[in-house]
Parts: sequence; C-alpha cells; structure tokens
Amino acid sequence: MIVLLRHGWTEGGKGRCVGRTALPLSPEGRTQALSLIDDLGGIPFARLCSSPASRAQATVAPLAERLGLGVEILPALDEIDMGAWDGLSFNEIRARFPEEYAARGQRLGNYRAPDGESFADVAERAMAALAELAAGPQPVLVTTHAGVIRSVLCRVTGHPLDGLFRFSPGCGRCTVLRPNGTFELVADDVFARSVRDLL
Repeated sequence: MIVLLRHGWTEGGKGRCVGRTALPLSPEGRTQALSLIDDLGGIPFARLCSSPASRAQATVAPLAERLGLGVEILPALDEIDMGAWDGLSFNEIRARFPEEYAARGQRLGNYRAPDGESFADVAERAMAALAELAAGPQPVLVTTHAGVIRSVLCRVTGHPLDGLFRFSPGCGRCTVLRPNGTFELVADDVFARSVRDLL
C-alpha cells in the first residue's frame, strides 16, 4: 500500500496562490504532526518519503524520529509550481494577469501559469514516482500536497483534471492506494488513525 498524507495546517497562505512558496506549519499543524506518532506509529512502514517542501518535511519529522526511519525526499511529489504567480495574492493575480487568470478557469487541468506547470504536468511526474514506489517494499508513507493528491486521484479514478477540485484532501488527512498493475483507490481523505485498518 501507498499512503499519501497531506501536510499539516500551515500559516501565512490565506488568500494567496501557494505552490512552491514556503510556509511554516501553524500551531495546529505542529499538533497534527505530533499526533501522527500515535495515529501511524504502529504501522510497519518500509519507507517514509516526503516532498521537498519544508511544510511536508516538518509534518513527517516527529513520526520519522519515533520510528527511527530516514525520510526520502522526492522532488516529483512537490506541490505544483505556479511560476510567476507563486506567493501572490489572488487579487493581485487577477489585477496583473486578467487574461491568464480567465484562461486558467477555462482549462484548469492543462493551464500553465507563466514560468510554471500544469496539473497535467503534476499528474505525470507524480504517477511516475508512485509507480517506482510500487515496485519496492511497502507500505510506504508519502507526505505531499493537495495539488499532487488531487492530480493523482484524477488519474486513478479517471476523473477529468479540469474537475480536480472535486477532491478535497484535508490537511493531515490520508489517501490510500493499492498498487495492482495500476492503482486502486482504497480510501481518500481519511483520518490518519483510520489507515491501520485499511492496510
């Protein structure tokens, strides 16, 4: 099994376009990270992996320390690169890039912000990384991001990428995949404490 864990709650991102922008965990996010020790600590994970983002690494760090496992950094599971928009407020984006912003709304899955990437790009790199993980020892825990999880869920379920906001992975919540030639969705947006019963 492969468990995708969205990082804990952050602070400083409200109203902003956050892709690769670095955000710290909020106090609630730090509490979520500590709770993973009890929620996931009894699972014999073969590997712990993380996006390079500091918020993802901070989320898995307490669990990794308790389990005595290193954390493998997987750039392919980093959040979407929003290019010139990254870190800007949505109001500023609408003011500075009105035509581009409108175009994104019309073709969300394949739209690339200036100097950025699309959710289709994210899905391609993420699915390739998961295929590599599926070929190795399991279970695997991967701490990643909403954009990555949404893109993966679209590919796994066949849902169009333009409608990826149908999926709403919560901070500190898990999506469980079963590799079986492709990937089978076992559960999405479940509390971490529920994962043990799904493996």
